Amino acid sequence: MWHSICKFVLTNPSVAIFLTLGLGYLLGRFHIKSFKLGATVGVLLVGLVIGQMGKFQIAPVVKNLFFDLFIFTIGYEVGPVFINSFKKKGIKFIIQSVIFSVIAFGVAFGFFKVFHVKFGEAGGIIAGALTQSACIGTANSAIEALHISAAAKQAAMSQVAIAYALTYVFGTVGVLIFLKNIAPAILHVNLKEATKKYIETNHIKSQTQGVKLSSNIRIRAFEITKDSELVGKSVQAFDQANDGLVIEEIYRNKQPLTSSKIILKPTDVIIVVGNIKSFASFSNSHTALKEIDVNNYPIQLKKATVLLTKEYSYNTLEKFLANGVLIDSAQHDGKNIEDYTKLTTGDHVTLVGPANYLKNNIKLIGYVKAAGTKTDVSFMSIGIFLGILLGAIVITIHKIPLTLGGGGGALFAGLYFGWLQERHPNTGVIPPSTAWLLKSLGLNLFIGVVGLEAGSGFVTALKEMGWLVFVIGVFVSILPHFFTLLISKFLLKMDIVDNIGSLCGSGTITAALNAVNAETDSTVFALSYTPTYALGNIFLTVMAPLVVALLA
Repeated sequence: MWHSICKFVLTNPSVAIFLTLGLGYLLGRFHIKSFKLGATVGVLLVGLVIGQMGKFQIAPVVKNLFFDLFIFTIGYEVGPVFINSFKKKGIKFIIQSVIFSVIAFGVAFGFFKVFHVKFGEAGGIIAGALTQSACIGTANSAIEALHISAAAKQAAMSQVAIAYALTYVFGTVGVLIFLKNIAPAILHVNLKEATKKYIETNHIKSQTQGVKLSSNIRIRAFEITKDSELVGKSVQAFDQANDGLVIEEIYRNKQPLTSSKIILKPTDVIIVVGNIKSFASFSNSHTALKEIDVNNYPIQLKKATVLLTKEYSYNTLEKFLANGVLIDSAQHDGKNIEDYTKLTTGDHVTLVGPANYLKNNIKLIGYVKAAGTKTDVSFMSIGIFLGILLGAIVITIHKIPLTLGGGGGALFAGLYFGWLQERHPNTGVIPPSTAWLLKSLGLNLFIGVVGLEAGSGFVTALKEMGWLVFVIGVFVSILPHFFTLLISKFLLKMDIVDNIGSLCGSGTITAALNAVNAETDSTVFALSYTPTYALGNIFLTVMAPLVVALLA
């Protein structure tokens, strides 16, 4: 009976793939406090177990297609932040991220050479110890490009998967504990007190209560008389002279006017939206206006989904809410969030409010994403196509072939196309829900296939690796954070909050960010996490194929 089941699954690998995904995502929900196993590790472990049924023969194109979709989407999302991070304001964050990546590479490569670690194992250690799952794909791409036998390639790819599984858990939990508890102790700092002082020094408003929707917004209608000071004034002049108020619509002879260059005339009816306090001041200074029943002039509210860019700030969002704008929903990484204080660059916010106000002010926090849920498949496909071509380029230095591989090429193409889409918001749209699916399913289907193919040789490879891989992974996880912490403190003169937040980003370890947020009851660490997270995704992902090329 068992033999028949194994034979059926082996001859129908799609059954094994979807079973691996289903059980892997369930296992990934397991968590202990701040540590969450995650779908990727769950899928890999289940794949390795199911892989014990026998040797799976799955066409390589299956892995490559889904990984390219995943890595391009990563680049697409972090591209605008990556480009914008090269500004003078964030130069210390950029320097720190570069320092971290250089130290991580130096530490890892040093251990690999001293202990004669195989290039497959090395790629897996980079991926697991530095918690950068994308490295599995870029390492495998580099292995595919090597001039070795197919059997040797398959063995090396199995080593990548197993080394990743052995080192990932400590790479997450160990670094989380280091950044949350050990790093502040090394610098003799109370993290909670330091965070409080940082907020006060930088005049950052307390964000523990979240954004409160204003109930003081009013809509009123006025008829302009011939004696009014508004006669001959433009709509723009009105908005500039009356802070907290905005003319939403104008009616002339009972017909709405649509031009943006309207000059107000007697008998015009203006529909004004704004805060009740602003109306009090306005009424006192414009006694010649005649107020009429606003119910006779219903206005249309506009709903717009906005991508937050580097211009975004929490204070600006509060001003929006004080001027008749409501938040309909907010998403981070494709998932809805309720605490709007955690919004940051790259998130999506759906706003509802007066059309003119939104049109004139959205640029203060970001730009409107194109309406609808359709993905620009042409834009995405051409981007991946160009990325694969870029990854096919091989540069030989001292007889060492260096290449980005298909994965690395797709990453850099995603960076450029993401930046391009920010410049042209109505072109190349990938909705947040689609982006989440491409990232999650793209990576984990790839990981599932890797696990299934590596499963049959898992026990043998594990015996061959022993504890050495795990021990090396511990050092590769901690030492880059330790050295970068000290360099950032004493050479870059970074505050402990910026230092730790930036390290969370440079190491692309969101679990640590969540842990320090919970420890200090503050989300201020996200300010330094965002730009370095974008850089870390790039630097660490490229590191894996470089290590493979040098060790091969």
